[in-house]
Order: sequence, then C-alpha cells, then structure tokens
Amino acid sequence: MKLRVLSWLKLTVKAVVSALLFVCMGIGIILMMQPHWHTNNLVSELINISQRSLATVTIVGGILLIIWLGLLWQFYERTKLAELIIAVNKLVPQVGDTKSKGLEVKRWGHRLQPLAENINGVFEAAQQAMMEEHEIERSKDEMVTNVSHDLRTPLTSILGYLGLIINDNGQQKLRREEIMKYAQTAFDKSGQMKSLVEDLFDYTQVHQVDFKLHWAPLDLAAMLQQLAVNYELEAEQKGVVISAVSNPAVIEMVGDPDRLARVFMNLINNALKYGEGATFVRLSAKAVTEENQVEIRVTNNGAKIPDESIKRLFDRFYRVESSRNTKTGGTGLGLAIVNGVVNAHGGQVRVESDDKLTSFIINLPLTPEDDELPN
Repeated sequence: MKLRVLSWLKLTVKAVVSALLFVCMGIGIILMMQPHWHTNNLVSELINISQRSLATVTIVGGILLIIWLGLLWQFYERTKLAELIIAVNKLVPQVGDTKSKGLEVKRWGHRLQPLAENINGVFEAAQQAMMEEHEIERSKDEMVTNVSHDLRTPLTSILGYLGLIINDNGQQKLRREEIMKYAQTAFDKSGQMKSLVEDLFDYTQVHQVDFKLHWAPLDLAAMLQQLAVNYELEAEQKGVVISAVSNPAVIEMVGDPDRLARVFMNLINNALKYGEGATFVRLSAKAVTEENQVEIRVTNNGAKIPDESIKRLFDRFYRVESSRNTKTGGTGLGLAIVNGVVNAHGGQVRVESDDKLTSFIINLPLTPEDDELPN
C-alpha cells in the first residue's frame, strides 16, 4: 500500500512541476513573439499582450496544454505500469494457490488491459503446470505403492508355501498331495507376479515420449476370429460363448498387429474376469470405408459397470470396487494399456454399460495419417 501511495505522490509532483514549467515556457514564447515591450512591468505587459493578441495567446496556450496533457498521460501510464509490475511481483508467490484468480483486468485501463490479460494467461498456465506436476508426483507415489502391494501379496504367499515345503524336507510330515498343492499355489502366484511385471512393462512402454508403433498391413477380421478361437476353451470353462463377427468379412487396415492384438486380448480378459453373470462375449467389427474408420466392439451381457466407475476405468491401477477383493488376479493396468495403444493409433476408446450389455467401443483409422507412418 505504501508503494502505491508513493507512486501516486510522485505522479502528482510531476504533474505540478511540469505544469509550472509549461506555464513559464508559454510566457517566454509569448514575450519572445513581441517586437518590443510597452511597459517595464512583466505582469502589466502580459495583460496588455492578452488584450491585444488574444488569438495568439490562445493558440500558444492550447498547444502547450495539449503537449502537457500528453506528457501527463505518459506519467500516468508509467505509474500504472509500475503498479502492474508490483502486482505481478506479488502474484508470483501465489502460483501454487489454486484459489488465486490473477490480476483484475479492468483495473489497468485500456492500454494495459491486454498486457494484464496476457499475464493472467501465463499465470493460469503456470498454475496448471504446477498442478499437473503435483498430480504426476502423486501419481508416481500411488504407482509405487500399488506395484509394491501387488508384488508383495503374491510374493508373501510364494515364500510361505515354499517355506512349508522346504522346512518339511527333513521331517517328511507333508503328504505328496499337500506338497503338490502348495507348489501349485506358489506357481499360480508366480504367474500373477509375471502378469503384473509384463503389464507394468507394457504400460511404461506405451506411455514413453518416444513410443513408436510398428506399422504393418493386417486383416482385422481375421485377427478377431483367431482371438475368439484362442479364448474358446477358457470361455467354455467359465460357461461363456465367445464369437467374432465382421462387416465386411475382410477388413484391411494398417496398424501395429502385436499391440492391437494385446488391446483385444486385454478386453477379452477383462470381460471374462469381471463380466459377472455373462453368458457370451462378442467381438464385432464394422468398417466405414468412406470415413476411413473401423469400429470394434467387445460386448458381454454381464453385470453393469457403475456409472461413477466408467470415467475412471482407463486410469492406471483403477479397479471397480466390486472386483477388488475377488480372485481375478487383475493388475489394474490392462485398460490403461488399451487406452494408450488406441490413442497411439489415432483412435478413441469408450465404454457403454447398462443392465443388459457392456460394450468397450474402439474407433480406429483404417489407414493412419502420413505423418504418423515411419519414413
């Protein structure tokens, strides 16, 4: 507040001093324009000149007044600019405060308003960047916590069951059936750990800045048919019928075959693990050649996904609450990998779920943009 009062006090002093200087300048100009004085008194001479040459005095006074007003405006603008600098300096520590709204734009007048708006834009960008940085740090911490938990749980079981087998080596109290049961459990838990490590590896690869796809021609319809055959036995064991349909029968496109296969495998696994009560899983693809698009749906008739969960399904490590405590062995990275691969192909993925059907819908370009293909 003191700085603001001081700046306006300086403006007032400048205005008064400059006004006196311009008055003296005007008097000097008027006196110099006279060939000779009629009196020896300065005041009397000025009165006499104003009576005889009113037009001249008015013109000179008007010109000097305009110049003085222009100079006064410059003083005013500099004072406002100095205030703006002070306000910006005060704004810097508030970057981390999400409640801070920046500068009051209308306060700075017509000329400085665009500058204030630009400063607010930079301020908001800095706030957003800081929020994103905090979110990244929080997400990293959450990721480390989740990975540690998901690795520690099966590892504890593996060590426990293997410990029982090793400690019984000399005592021979365990029957062969028990040893095989413990060994099988340790083997299954090792598979969970392997699945987590593979998912984590794929996730980090997909989300790297320099992640690149291996583009190649492929028949999407044939890929879906082959995947349906591969999962037929597993689906049958769960009482689920899996099928694949395509329109047309052959859908030629360009993409990364391995990555796309992983996408559909993750969605099929997701349907088989979490589609509680489902009797079928259907893979369907429909090409819209004129729009250079293909729509793929992985649909099941299992339990509805809660509306509040749909928005977070593609977040890493997110699992719907009802599936957290079931023995599905999911890592929570499968759908995040799906989202990353689909985005890398220039497509989109979304979810539709109601009491009858749950569909994961993927839209992909049949051929990517030229700038996405390798040279």
